[in-house]
Amino acid sequence: MRVWLRAAFPAVDVDDVVQETYCRISRLDGFAHIDDPRRYFFRAARNVVLEQIRRERVVSIDAASGLAELDNAPDLSHSPEEIVAERHMLARIERLIDALPDRARQIFRLRKIDGMAQRDIAMRLHIPETVVENDVARGLKRILDQLSEEEKAELPIRRRERRNARATRHETGGWR
Repeated sequence: MRVWLRAAFPAVDVDDVVQETYCRISRLDGFAHIDDPRRYFFRAARNVVLEQIRRERVVSIDAASGLAELDNAPDLSHSPEEIVAERHMLARIERLIDALPDRARQIFRLRKIDGMAQRDIAMRLHIPETVVENDVARGLKRILDQLSEEEKAELPIRRRERRNARATRHETGGWR
């Protein structure tokens, strides 16, 4: 595990990742659901690393390269121009998030970037869960409203949907 972590994620503290992984596994209620313990352990360590990277919000090149190595499937489908354009889009969205009102910005980051559950955010901020839900929805709408149609079309989700639609159209000979 340690050798793999050092090779895949040179920027992370290997001892912290291993310790956190052991702690998470020790908190499990049971182990009957684990078919392959080795694979489960590596997947748990991967999740710990991903959470650390998300928390840092500024992903180092070493850490990012480790993600591709981990999946054994480097994404060669993006040209350097596409990568630069995606980084610019990410910076633009980051600025739009920063422009949200304080509470909405905090809630949006916790929910959409950190992946925290609405209930946990509500408890943490001592507000009703409906406020969390509404602030996330309003924040997302505000961000999307400020993007041009071209920018919206370049969002990863939309791009994936377009690819799937093209593939379906191609396979079936038209729309069905």
